[in-house]
Amino acid sequence: MIDKDILNIMGCIRCKSKLIDKEDHLECDQCNIGYPIEDDIPRMVEDRIFSLND
Repeated sequence: MIDKDILNIMGCIRCKSKLIDKEDHLECDQCNIGYPIEDDIPRMVEDRIFSLND
């Protein structure tokens, strides 16, 4: 789980919208994409993004 203060300043790398913490990943509901969280670190790089539609 990401600290709430840190999550409040983070944003989607595509649209800059707020992210939602879903325990094992962060979600951008505007872009409908997810960012995996591995070892308590969000992997917010283009090649790690996944679609929430799958």
